[in-house]
Amino acid sequence: MKGRYENMNKNNKLVLLGGDLRQYTASVMLGQMGYDIQMFGVYGAKENTDTSIFGAEYEEALSKANAVVLPLPVSPDGIYLNCPFLNGREKLRLTEILKFINLNTVIVGGRVPMGFGKEAEERGFLVKDYFESEDFQIQNAYITAEAALSIAMNSLDKNICGSKIAITGYGRIAKHLERLLLGLGAEVTVAARKDSDLAWAYSHGCTVLKIGNGEEKGNIYKLTDGYDVIYNTVPNRLFDEDFLKQAKGSTYIIDLASVPGGVDIRAAKELGSNVLWAASLPGKYAPKSAGVLIASCVSGILQGEGVCP
Repeated sequence: MKGRYENMNKNNKLVLLGGDLRQYTASVMLGQMGYDIQMFGVYGAKENTDTSIFGAEYEEALSKANAVVLPLPVSPDGIYLNCPFLNGREKLRLTEILKFINLNTVIVGGRVPMGFGKEAEERGFLVKDYFESEDFQIQNAYITAEAALSIAMNSLDKNICGSKIAITGYGRIAKHLERLLLGLGAEVTVAARKDSDLAWAYSHGCTVLKIGNGEEKGNIYKLTDGYDVIYNTVPNRLFDEDFLKQAKGSTYIIDLASVPGGVDIRAAKELGSNVLWAASLPGKYAPKSAGVLIASCVSGILQGEGVCP
């Protein structure tokens, strides 16, 4: 399948919009690969904040771009560009971006809002979401797991070696976390629904616990006593008020799950539970590594569409 720019010259102009230090690192890396880079509203980039970021220069850059690279996540609300650098001083609607780019321009982003992606495609634009790549998910999950391990190390008053740690769920992050914890000598319990997941965890040396909505529904309460840390990766309410009341006060619950998370936030605050909400860890703990990963995935997508350095 031919890319959009296969027979064109100088097809390496990229405009990167918004985002945190991951986006800045990705910009630098893409520039080092040979792409012609322009950044607007990217955290860490040197820009004149006394004037509008999204003014005439921005509009001209978009009109000449072969690709527009949006941040991860693209938007906090599905409407406006994720742009923490501006701290609300200036907002840019995602749909405004479409006014200035030509139909050959490739739009790439991480966790592209469904509404924006659909509208862009209906107008004839090619939209690619690198967050949907399995390669990206696996590598990003490792960065998350390593950051989650750092949180526990900084929270506990004891070594990870010999600590009793539970993980709820057994997806990509949980698998990486399990391996890291076992490697450091932790006593790891994996609580999951699928028998196949429990079999894998058991074969790796973990204690296993089946949880779910059937007869095993009450098994989650077996985690209320004796654990130093509980990592949650399940985006469902597993840790309700009753669980938090029964849990030992010294137990740290580190919630890695996406919204709405797995912990009753109101109850946790009222009870003073040791709950740490730890979403979007790659951008907070390892933005450089995450940015390098983003650049690699974006470059692969763009080269597949003929946008080459």
